[in-house]
Amino acid sequence: MSRKRRYYREDRRRPGYLEEEDWEDDEDDPDDIEQSVRKTSWGMLAVLSFGVLLSIAQALHVPSGPLPAGDAYRIVSVSRGRIQAEEIGTGRVISLDDQKLVKAALEGTIKRGDVIHR
Repeated sequence: MSRKRRYYREDRRRPGYLEEEDWEDDEDDPDDIEQSVRKTSWGMLAVLSFGVLLSIAQALHVPSGPLPAGDAYRIVSVSRGRIQAEEIGTGRVISLDDQKLVKAALEGTIKRGDVIHR
């Protein structure tokens, strides 16, 4: 019975498939394996080296501190006859009661985001 089933399957097989005898020798060549291992190890070494360099660069990086800008302010808004400004060095918001600056802001000669020095 198994002989009959095998015969039936061989008849229904799609054309184009290779028979087992037609297949090339699939044994891996030791040189090919060694070469693929070398490529893989060099790739892993490159990735790890890049990661180490990034971590060292991050450890050595010193962020810049506040800018030393003596008496420099960035205008935020004008309200109630005062100019709200932000100190450039510290980022602290202060209120300036200078009527010349308020008048200039209302006329449009100085605008939000402009830097003034006092």
